[in-house]
Amino acid sequence: MTMKKIFSIALSAITLLAAGACCEIEDGTTDIKEWPMPQKTYSPKVYTINHPAMLHSASDIDYVKAHLGQKPWSEAYQKLLTSGFSNNNYTASPVPILARLDAGNWGDGGGRWDDAGIRDLYYPGIHNNYTNFFRDCAAAYQLSLKWVLSGDADAAATAVKILEDWAAVNKGILVGRGPRFKDEVVDPNEYLIMFQVHQAANAAELLRNYNGWDKTESFGKVVNWLTEYFAPFCSKFIATNVTNHSWMNWDLASMTALLSMGILADDQELINEAILHFKQGEGPGCIMRKGVIAVYDDPSGTGEKLAQGNESGRDQGHNMLCAALVGTFCQMAYNIGEDLFSFEDGRAIAFAQYIAKYNLVKPEFGTSYDKGLLSDGSFRYPESSLPFTTYTYK
Repeated sequence: MTMKKIFSIALSAITLLAAGACCEIEDGTTDIKEWPMPQKTYSPKVYTINHPAMLHSASDIDYVKAHLGQKPWSEAYQKLLTSGFSNNNYTASPVPILARLDAGNWGDGGGRWDDAGIRDLYYPGIHNNYTNFFRDCAAAYQLSLKWVLSGDADAAATAVKILEDWAAVNKGILVGRGPRFKDEVVDPNEYLIMFQVHQAANAAELLRNYNGWDKTESFGKVVNWLTEYFAPFCSKFIATNVTNHSWMNWDLASMTALLSMGILADDQELINEAILHFKQGEGPGCIMRKGVIAVYDDPSGTGEKLAQGNESGRDQGHNMLCAALVGTFCQMAYNIGEDLFSFEDGRAIAFAQYIAKYNLVKPEFGTSYDKGLLSDGSFRYPESSLPFTTYTYK
């Protein structure tokens, strides 16, 4: 798949919504805790960053602009324009402290707020105020896309204001001040706020050339807001999520955030931290360790590989979230010269293929692959015959 096709597919999805030693195993059961580390080791690199160079490069943008009069680009572009988040009159709703907390424990301002030493921060609804963040990050990103594709300066101005408003008001995520949660998140769900960070960073990256914004103090404040208040928690999470407690999507949330912030800030350390974790980290974000359970030959005879992921068999919603995040992560790396799509015989592509082909399962075909062949020559996987390895993960 070419970079152009990848960008086109990514644009469509966004606008519609917003070889290793460890994994070559036979069908059966494995305890993920017993897996060895990858045999290869990788060292930090110095990456050349030609801005914009995150999810969309300048050539990506030019390619799509040249095809906006053709399907499917024209259809995707209309979805963008009518999404509700690309409205030039959109107004941000920043909050001083972001929280994503379990409502049963934190929704009523009860004793936990006292234990954490943050009673003074409570107000009704604070436990889920991260919804402000994900809406506003989506809007900033979609408005920035609208600008680079159409030249709509009003869209760019609105996107810039959204980011500047958040940078002026927000001080990161909720942490404890009392002895119980001193300088720590008060609920692990707060780490999932990192899902939105790469959208904000991608928006800022696309807006660099809007009236020379990247040369202004305001741009610097946006960059500092992201790197100061979110990057440390991302780093801490991927360094400590090695005990098989949190699933792959948790690691990927912090990894995509770190990589996006590294590119935005021209910070080689953040970039390498994220990419090296993908290649050889100890957590489930490592596609060579815990991120992929097993690799199979495609039983339909395509000659391709299928890679069963960490959340396969958990639920397909989270599994597809992982595919989306791996795609985003690899595309951002690709645009700074690191081809993670082809890394280790295309492990990321095999991972996405497995997830996509699971979605094509037709249980009524039974267990014979012969029955999976349709009249048009295409193939559907019988559920009981799709390769799957049972594994233990907490």
